[in-house]
Amino acid sequence: MNERAQVLIVDDHALVRDGLIALIGRWPEFEVVGSAADGEEAITQAAQLHPDLILMDVRMPRLSGVLATRQITAADAHVRVAMLTMSTLGEDVYEALRNGAHAYLSKDMPGDRLHDALQGVLRGEAVLSSAIAAKVLAEFGMPARSAEGPLHERLTDRERDVLRLLVDGLSNEEIGGRLHLSEATIKKHLGSIMVKLHVRNRVQVAVMGLREGIVE
Repeated sequence: MNERAQVLIVDDHALVRDGLIALIGRWPEFEVVGSAADGEEAITQAAQLHPDLILMDVRMPRLSGVLATRQITAADAHVRVAMLTMSTLGEDVYEALRNGAHAYLSKDMPGDRLHDALQGVLRGEAVLSSAIAAKVLAEFGMPARSAEGPLHERLTDRERDVLRLLVDGLSNEEIGGRLHLSEATIKKHLGSIMVKLHVRNRVQVAVMGLREGIVE
């Protein structure tokens, strides 16, 4: 990744796009390299610009942010996508998380929290609290399964420890500090967890852990 993270802004409202461009442009860690008004434009811009991070609106004309996210992350595993919406948590957000999005962010969050959230996304953190994940699951009537289920049995005790701390929002470094393990060892545990749970990123790990009752 470049010294300054390259950002693509995607929203069908020009005022929102302009506001985000002005806000993020003030932060020295980020560089806004492009913007798009719908999912189709987002796919084209992502292929041309290869940004590090995309702020993606959920609901847009022509092609939704959900479908755009699916195509973009399938074509480029490097890019990280943060869903940005004013809507309540619903099926569109859950589908985006299942199909490659790395975060769920609200458009009414304060600027300093957005700044911290974007930094977390770039560090590979799951910017999704356990409360939000629980709401996603409740939205679909998918209560957590018994902790004695098959997926629970596939994880080692140490992997479950790592998963619980990940759901709490800790970074790899912080998890390592809590468990007295190196960051490289934490990455190996997370890789093993992803394989066992058949997911692709940390947000999906957190949601699956809650869904299957592996963590509360």
